[in-house]
Amino acid sequence: LNASTHWGTQALCDHFIRTNVCIGVFEIAKAITRDCMICQQVNKKIMRRPPQGGRELARRPFQNIQTDFTELPQVQRFKYLFVIVDHLTHWVEAYPTIKATAEVVSKILLEQIIPRYGIINTVDLDRGPHFTAKILHQMAETLNVAWKLQTPRRSQSSGRVERMNQMVKIALTKLMEETKMNWLKCFPLALMRIRTKLRPDIGVSPYKIILGLPFLTTSGNIETYEEGEQGVKKYLKVITSTLEELRQKG
Repeated sequence: LNASTHWGTQALCDHFIRTNVCIGVFEIAKAITRDCMICQQVNKKIMRRPPQGGRELARRPFQNIQTDFTELPQVQRFKYLFVIVDHLTHWVEAYPTIKATAEVVSKILLEQIIPRYGIINTVDLDRGPHFTAKILHQMAETLNVAWKLQTPRRSQSSGRVERMNQMVKIALTKLMEETKMNWLKCFPLALMRIRTKLRPDIGVSPYKIILGLPFLTTSGNIETYEEGEQGVKKYLKVITSTLEELRQKG
């Protein structure tokens, strides 16, 4: 599992103990990570995550998002990744771009994000020229989207996307070390690793939150889907029973 994901010690433990019982699993995962050359080369550069801000939680996926450009070594004509993080699920989308401009931002939001996930309520971003251009404010006004620019005194307002930028770069570095390919070819797999990694706060991956089923990291592991379906059936039975009791009392 570590060879295909390089998630790190805690994420390996979280994934393993969901389906297996093993005494000393943390020490085993720690030893595996310690002996992995790629993990040691990259993970040691991770900085401590800053405290989260107090923004109100969204009610649906992609109701509130955070966006940013991250610069990478130029490959062909591509030099940037436009990163978008959903506030509720932490699902990440990223698009290689040639320029970091307002036109690129509006094109991706209008052609990729909104048709796929629906109208966005709020967008958190910094005060770079690619986010303060008139064309974006016109788009936001037309679609009734709240455009929230980050202020120097409240840098945590876009902290999640900054941390996600760091995670993307770390995942890309590991994949580039493994495959000897450039980041442009590696970034789809990097996104997969991030989306399928369990969130430490709730123990569920963004992939499962969005799609309702766990991502199969090994072939033939269909029982994981069956367990998920059984859980849904049990949940529906409880709801049905509760509604029937309420109906009888009414």
